Order: sequence, then C-alpha cells, then structure tokens
Amino acid sequence: MPPHVFAVRRRELRFATFSQSLSAGGGGRLELAEFHALPLAEGTFGSGPLGVPVGESTALAESVRMLVARAATPVRDATLVLPDAWARSMVIELGELPEEPSTRLEVLRFRVKRMVPYRVEDLRIEAVPLAAFAPLGGQDEPDRCFVTMANAAVCSMIEEGFAKSGVRIGQISGATLATLQALHRTTSKSGLFGLALVDADGFSLALVRSGEPVVWRQKSFTEGLSDADRSRLLTAELRLTRTFVGERFPGEALGALYLAAPRAVEPFWLQVLEQGLDCQPLRLGVEHLGLAAEGFSDAFAELAPLAGAASREVA
Repeated sequence: MPPHVFAVRRRELRFATFSQSLSAGGGGRLELAEFHALPLAEGTFGSGPLGVPVGESTALAESVRMLVARAATPVRDATLVLPDAWARSMVIELGELPEEPSTRLEVLRFRVKRMVPYRVEDLRIEAVPLAAFAPLGGQDEPDRCFVTMANAAVCSMIEEGFAKSGVRIGQISGATLATLQALHRTTSKSGLFGLALVDADGFSLALVRSGEPVVWRQKSFTEGLSDADRSRLLTAELRLTRTFVGERFPGEALGALYLAAPRAVEPFWLQVLEQGLDCQPLRLGVEHLGLAAEGFSDAFAELAPLAGAASREVA
C-alpha cells in the first residue's frame, strides 16, 4: 500500500507518512516518518449518521492542499481511514453472492435493509465471504460474510475533494478494520484474539479466529450516562458476546485482547473489558503492530489505524 495515509474525522483531517526501517536480521518495521493534522471548516461534515449531512468538496480540497503542502515528499496516492461510526461493519448470514456487480449490490442491499437504520440505496456496500468456520446451529443461510458499508455521498465527496488536490484515494477503510489488518500480521493465525478500539464517538470490538472476524460489534455512546451506568450496560453486553463465543468455540478462550483507547479513558475500558469478557486486556502497543517505536508517543491509539492502513499488503 502507499506510505501515505489520511484520516478524516468530522472536525479534523490527519495525515501520516510511513517508511520501512530495516533491522540487522533482515526484517523490517514500519516507522512513522511524519504526521500532520489540521481542523476542518465547520460544516464540512455533519453530525448525522455515517457522517452526513456533508458540505461541498471544495472546502475539503482546500484542507487537503494545506496538509499536503506540509509533506516532505509529493503525495499522489494515499489510503483513507474513516471513523468506525462512518464505516459500519458486521458479520451476517448470506448465501452465495452473484458475480455481476449491480446484481450483487442489489442482493446486499436487500439483505442488510432490515438490519440497519439507514436508507440502503444511499450506501456503498462490500461483502467478503468467511470460510474459516462451519455454519452455526440454526443458521438459515449456508455461508457467512463480513459486510462493510458507508454513505456513498460521503465517500464520493471525500474522493472528489482529494482528487481536486491531486491525490488519488485507492482504498477507504474503517479505523478498527485498518488497525486489525496490522495486528493480524503479528498475531497467531489460528488462535482467537480480540481488538477493542475506542474513540470520541463510540467503540468497536472485533473478535478474530483463523484470520477472519467471528464477532464484530460497534456501538455509539449515549449522552448523559454516568460512568457507573455505562459500565454496567457495557459489561452486560460484553457478557452476552462472551456467551456467544463460548457456544461457538467451546473450550477455546481468547488468546489475547488488545485495547486502543485514549489514555484518559484507558482505566475505565480495561476494567469493563476484563469484567465483560473474562480476559485481561492489553494496551495496544507498537510491538503488536510490527512498528518501530520512534515517533508515536502517547498518541499511539489515535495513530494506530493510520499505521494499520499503511502496513496492509495487497497481492
């Protein structure tokens, strides 16, 4: 993947460039070469579901131009990371998908229509079949798929804004999926492990086995809840997830559970995850993503999705 990664949020645009550092043994680690951020003009993105309503791409293009001007090297191709609240994912039951793109999209829209509170006609939807495990008992469809969706107008506006600044966006990914791609490179491919990612808008939990997600939970934060009430509700939901995993993989415990969260809320989430999933979570670190330590400091939780997007390899 290109070494340049952008992360778009409602009020901020971030940019990072990574390079490969060679070790004495011949291997390499990804190293943060530079990082820049600037606030976005008010109204570029709204507070509605999946990032809408949106403004004009011209305002975003101007911010991109200002940020790219700070880069040490020219930026022509880049990867983009969206907040998890804008790029929703789920594991669903699904039969064999048609090969023809328009028919495939029609099937996907029909399937997710009853599962999301959005107009499916407004979504970009992608699905990847999961082959690592057999159907669950009582499963209606023969297969399961990992489905990701984002608002088409938001994606198009972002792509247009970057194109006006001479930058081609090759891949758009959610924050948790991007981080998970890097984490998987350093984690046992046969074991069961988890990643919890927390940001200002909510949290995501991905449980992965044999390289494929078996559980994907995303939840937005409810305003006005005390920490005690939020802890109680989250712990109850996580215990249900733990029960599901126990029924699906009896006798198999989580080999590891990683947490990426702002330092200020880390203690809260470490406690909630331990109580809910009966597993001692680990603070996600540079060593877990195969990254060189230099340059990340205390902002690592925020930079992890960008590093993950840059570390992805495409055959």
